[in-house]
Amino acid sequence: MSLRWKRRASPSEYAEQARLRAQLYRVQARAMLDPLDAELAGFLQENYPFLFPEGFEVTEETLQVLRVDFTNLFVLSSPPYEAALMDESGHLNSKRTDAVADFYRACGYNPGRGSEALAHSSVLAMDHLSVELEFLARLATEEADAWEEGDADLAREKLSLSARFMDEHLMRWMPVYTSSMEEDAETHLYRELARWIREFAFSDRKYIAGIV
Repeated sequence: MSLRWKRRASPSEYAEQARLRAQLYRVQARAMLDPLDAELAGFLQENYPFLFPEGFEVTEETLQVLRVDFTNLFVLSSPPYEAALMDESGHLNSKRTDAVADFYRACGYNPGRGSEALAHSSVLAMDHLSVELEFLARLATEEADAWEEGDADLAREKLSLSARFMDEHLMRWMPVYTSSMEEDAETHLYRELARWIREFAFSDRKYIAGIV
């Protein structure tokens, strides 16, 4: 899904784009968080049909196939944590995790607060891909609020923080991770989800660069 490219847009247009970006990041984050249940699978199929093969039906059998793929990809193979790829130790909750958590705290972000899904998920560390995507959704929401309140400086500050987080963290490991995920996935859903996350992040980084 592409963004509208405008170097000179009105504050209301920028706010609209920010809310769209927040929504997409949040959907991606939720899809990466835990195996799909029937409700989430139905929502994704209705609103993001490209994630599913033609003729897909949400049944217990198809959900089980997705659960197996989720487990193989993210539990038995390579867990989606920045530290697992970027820290020399390869361990979770390492110095790399601390750097991500420090960035969150500096921005007033407390993962899990206000997120029932995250609070009850199996996430083991705050540099999980789902949490990093949710953080970008949070920054985009705050950017939209700033545009709507007429505070362009604050809106651009949120965009700059998004760009910095992407450059220092997300984009350093996510493209490699999602490329591997796309190659290893056995289901259409997780192949397309990997491609969508990667391509949208690149397009969003380009979009931000056109504003700040």
